[in-house]
Amino acid sequence: MKARTIIVAMWGIMLFSLLAGAPVLADEVVVIANQSVVADSVTQGTVSDIYMGSKTRWEDGETIRVAMLKEGRTHEAFVQDLLGSTPDRLKNFWVKAVFTGTGTPPKVFKTEADLVKYIAGTRGAIGYVASSTPHEGAKVLAVR
Repeated sequence: MKARTIIVAMWGIMLFSLLAGAPVLADEVVVIANQSVVADSVTQGTVSDIYMGSKTRWEDGETIRVAMLKEGRTHEAFVQDLLGSTPDRLKNFWVKAVFTGTGTPPKVFKTEADLVKYIAGTRGAIGYVASSTPHEGAKVLAVR
């Protein structure tokens, strides 16, 4: 009986270790932009600067129109992986910026489809979606 308990415990530990390290239905996040955006790639630092309001124009002078999702897995992954922050910190940053008059917050969307539609139809726009989300009319920017 003791050997059986040890074996069951070992299997449980191995299963937990495998599942804890594996993303569950994780989808890669891609940065998308309007076709008018000249850049084909951006650095992670540039993405952060754009979403934190310190970069407001593309290299050609075009105004950057920032879009983001209100919530969800894609939003959480984007904020954590590309901005190195949390959704709550990002939200609080923009609440403070608006309250103090130091920034214009990103346009927020409930669905990835609505965000893509906005990006495709708005010059200078940038946003993000799950790689599996159709993004016709927008181009993917490689993040270096």
